[in-house]
Amino acid sequence: MRKMLEINGININNDGLFLLIDDAKMNLEQCYEVGTMIADSDKSSLLYIIEENEEFVYVTVPFEYWSELKKAIDQNLSVFLKVGEENLSLNNWNDELTYLIENVEGNFNYGEEFVKQVQSVFIEEK
Repeated sequence: MRKMLEINGININNDGLFLLIDDAKMNLEQCYEVGTMIADSDKSSLLYIIEENEEFVYVTVPFEYWSELKKAIDQNLSVFLKVGEENLSLNNWNDELTYLIENVEGNFNYGEEFVKQVQSVFIEEK
């Protein structure tokens, strides 16, 4: 069974963009980023993989938060995972998100609806 953590908010301040997770059992001191982002086109979510105690954890970002992610890319903000008072820097986030967007654009293997969602949020109209 995959461990999934869905964010429940985003906070943007002078330090960067913080993906908020309300999970008292999650200990970020034992985590590090794998540095890979994948898509869950069935659930219209982006998944960023971190590792906790040699177990993959999928940080899930549903569609409703994507516009904030676009701001992070546009403003080149640092991205962090925040659980309670702990933060984990996600150094590869913006590169991985940009790479995934480029792969999804016009690629209907992800499903037409998912492609439309990605393009509507992240792709600049020319």
